[in-house]
Amino acid sequence: MENSEKNSELLEQSVYSLTQLFDKYKDDVYMLSKTHNYIVKQLPVLLENMQKVHQQRQVRIEEMTNEQDTFIQTFLNNNQYFYIASTEKFFYYDGLHYHLYGEDDILHHILSTISRDRHLMSWKQSTKRNIMKRIKENYPLLRKSIPETETIQFVLDLLCPALFSTRTEAKYFLTILGDNIFRKNASYIHFINTNSKQFIRELNNICQIYVGQGCCQTFKHKYHDHSYDICRLVRIQECVRSENIWNSILKSYILDIICVACHYSIRYGSSDNYVEKFSNDAVLNANVFYLKNTQQTDLVELFIREYLTIIRNREGSLGTESPTTNQTQKKPPHSITWKNMQYLWRRFLDFRQLPNVIFLQSLKGILVEKLNDMYDETTDSFIGVSSKFLPTIQRFLQFWGETVVEDDNENHFEVDELLQLFRKWCENNHETVPNLNEKQIIDLISYFYPNIETEDEKYISKIRNILWDKSMDIQMALDSFKEYNHQFHSGGLQHRVSIFDAYQYYCKYFNNPLFNGTFTLIVSKFYFEKYIAENLSEYIIDDKFLVAEWYMTIPDSSNEIV
Repeated sequence: MENSEKNSELLEQSVYSLTQLFDKYKDDVYMLSKTHNYIVKQLPVLLENMQKVHQQRQVRIEEMTNEQDTFIQTFLNNNQYFYIASTEKFFYYDGLHYHLYGEDDILHHILSTISRDRHLMSWKQSTKRNIMKRIKENYPLLRKSIPETETIQFVLDLLCPALFSTRTEAKYFLTILGDNIFRKNASYIHFINTNSKQFIRELNNICQIYVGQGCCQTFKHKYHDHSYDICRLVRIQECVRSENIWNSILKSYILDIICVACHYSIRYGSSDNYVEKFSNDAVLNANVFYLKNTQQTDLVELFIREYLTIIRNREGSLGTESPTTNQTQKKPPHSITWKNMQYLWRRFLDFRQLPNVIFLQSLKGILVEKLNDMYDETTDSFIGVSSKFLPTIQRFLQFWGETVVEDDNENHFEVDELLQLFRKWCENNHETVPNLNEKQIIDLISYFYPNIETEDEKYISKIRNILWDKSMDIQMALDSFKEYNHQFHSGGLQHRVSIFDAYQYYCKYFNNPLFNGTFTLIVSKFYFEKYIAENLSEYIIDDKFLVAEWYMTIPDSSNEIV
């Protein structure tokens, strides 16, 4: 109906225009003849030619459109390009790894491919625009990309066993990341070891840069009165505190991790769903939902069963609040101060890989209730209660009080060195050598001596131990090394000596049979070099050598040559 009306309107306009022309030239025979000839003879031919050209053009456009669609489809199938609108970044997936890709690089790839094809040369700009539009509209990286099996296995191999002890733990972690990117279950709390703080922070920052969305917002390191029902536990290896373990992984393969994480979140629905329906890992299930399935009182009762011993006759007492008094008591203690109870609780949580999920006042109230009338408010102690772990704690505190001296001039006392001294001290005092590791030593120090500085859970700052004079040992070896070089080079060429050779000599010096039967420790190369730098700076050249002038000046007395 509309076409008919339109045609009638056009016809009326055309007739009107012709009528106007004839009226205009009605007195001019020549122009009337020309007008008639044009309308009757030329115009039909011209219109017919125009129709043919138009039809040919439409056929060509249709052919080119089909050619373009085929080219675009083939190009996008052969080249997996993706886009994230929030960061305006393009990405390319080569079948194994994901790469950040520049828009100019994609355009160059498109135009180069068109140039090789030749059929679309006249439409190359249009084709380029259509491809870029399709990538932006139809290929969002996080939802459209499906990683190949090789990529998924590669990511799992990166994370396990380096950061996670099992592949199901790694998958669970990845699914949490994906859930966070898609903002699923945002109210959940995923508790993870405090050693992972730097790792989680860096992972989240890089994810923000690439995809404009964090992936770690539900991870927490401390408990803040959250409902246990929304709390989940994520286990990760202790070595995560070392940046060397994961730094190169995040720098090189963060996109692989993000894409696999998003794929898992879509595939499994959620991290909880993965654990419950897909992991087939009973241990993982129990660990993840431990808090959800536990009450505070259940946790405290487990602590009492595993860490406390109830002694019905209330004799004796445990040390005191101070770690430096009454620590020579050798019989089993029959009371536990509240301060020491807190440390035992911390140790229990650490062993169970749990965050501190009960506030201290709540913990104390539950303990007082569970241990009936054993709490003595006057001494702030639990009377008639002991623990198999207390003798070790008391022994270490006694060792510290008797042998450790705070010294602002000392740095980098290694935890392993302190542990060896502690064991030797126990042997000298005919005590059973406790089974303490370096982490437990750090925990003891940080709890009972909070003012003592520790670094990387490996070094203790500003202390020295009277059982071992590091500086004196180094100086003894250097004096001997000095005399050795003086005699060896006297009368001949005088050579500089390397600090590395000096350290080797020091190690050899204290492995000498002269010291057999005595307890000797060797300082680290770092500490040795630090001592050299602080005491022999005027003799050091090129940061690695001591000049000949150092050993050519000999004191009146020296040690025997090794």
